[in-house]
Amino acid sequence: MKKIFLFIIPALLWGFGLDKYIKSIDNNPLIKSKQKAVQATKEMLKVSEAKNYPKIDMSFNAFRLKDTPTTLFVFPPFPPVTIPLGTKDNVNLEVGFVYPIFSGYAITDNIEKSKLEVAKKILEKDALKRELYLKTVELYGNIYALDRYIQAYKDAKKAVDESLKKARGLYKNDLLNLSGVYNIEAKKFDIVSSIQKLKSQKQALENRLLYLTGIKSDDRFELSDFSANLHEKDIVDTALKQRRDIRVIQEQLHIANSDIKLAKSRYYPTVAIVGAIKKQGDNLRLNGNGYTNADGSYIGLSVKWNLFDGFAKKHQKEAAMRKKEATKLYFDDYKNRVKTDIKNSFLSLESLKSLLKSAQKRVLAQKEYYRLTKGRFENSLCSADELSRAISALATAKAKLDEVKAKIFIQRYKIALEGGLDYFSKLAYMK
Repeated sequence: MKKIFLFIIPALLWGFGLDKYIKSIDNNPLIKSKQKAVQATKEMLKVSEAKNYPKIDMSFNAFRLKDTPTTLFVFPPFPPVTIPLGTKDNVNLEVGFVYPIFSGYAITDNIEKSKLEVAKKILEKDALKRELYLKTVELYGNIYALDRYIQAYKDAKKAVDESLKKARGLYKNDLLNLSGVYNIEAKKFDIVSSIQKLKSQKQALENRLLYLTGIKSDDRFELSDFSANLHEKDIVDTALKQRRDIRVIQEQLHIANSDIKLAKSRYYPTVAIVGAIKKQGDNLRLNGNGYTNADGSYIGLSVKWNLFDGFAKKHQKEAAMRKKEATKLYFDDYKNRVKTDIKNSFLSLESLKSLLKSAQKRVLAQKEYYRLTKGRFENSLCSADELSRAISALATAKAKLDEVKAKIFIQRYKIALEGGLDYFSKLAYMK
């Protein structure tokens, strides 16, 4: 299967211009937005890692009291004595630090969770890229189909012009009534109107392709005729291993595990070394105030352990566990949905292959019917209305055939992309 894809996909991409639209997705604003989100998450990882380092703060305080601090001493039978204990002016400078020794594993778990968030954001970006690839292919294929519709109706217009010229000649020779001429003219205007409508639809799709890729279409949309034996099991196995959207949910499961660990970490005490270099005084010289030491530096150990918080820790842990269970159920459902989507994609491809054979036979039948009808009309053996219907039926049959080819083109790409971005990119750009 892999060898088949290696032959098919490069031929499609590199041979007919779809590659430039696929490559341009890297410059899509949505992808760039996701890249910025990845960078932001990486910065948040550094924030989590920073909590492993000591925290150092500097504080400076200068204030003047309204009254001098005093205390009253009473020594009966002597009269009370008021003694000053400080000064009105107070200046403090402190450089303190806190170094965490043990946080109940909260810091470690937070770092691990942040790493998982980074991985998740990267996967989300790649999952978005896969979706944009598919949208690009769908637009390309649909534009091709509309282009072929337009060409089929242009061919029909040429046939109508030719028939109209013949009808006018028959009318001049009294071999056709005027209503027959008018009938063909009406069909011509119907075809012209259809062409204009199809051009508008095509332009709308080209505008969407321009919005998505930033590349203005050059009207050279071509498909390649190819056939391959694709295997559903190979695509399913590859998808479950490589699909970014699936791996995003796996990361969500890992993050849910981290949330449970974080909730459990609140049951442990936190231990930290604390200390400070502290100077104080009654002026900026910080040489004391005559009452307290000028140097108030210290070092110590801080232990904090929550004994009761209204069962908040318990409920937080329960919430984290329920979140993990919900994510696990969603993950199982999502994998089943991916398997079902791939299975349905193969069913659709088989249906389109059958429809292609039918469309090919329809074109052959309509060509023959038009040839016979045209000959009968030129020999006045059928009406202009019948000829008009034959021309219209042939144009529609040709357009339908190209539409089915475009749908097969899109479906094959869809199946390749359902195998995962890595798988598709390796096949698509390997020369």
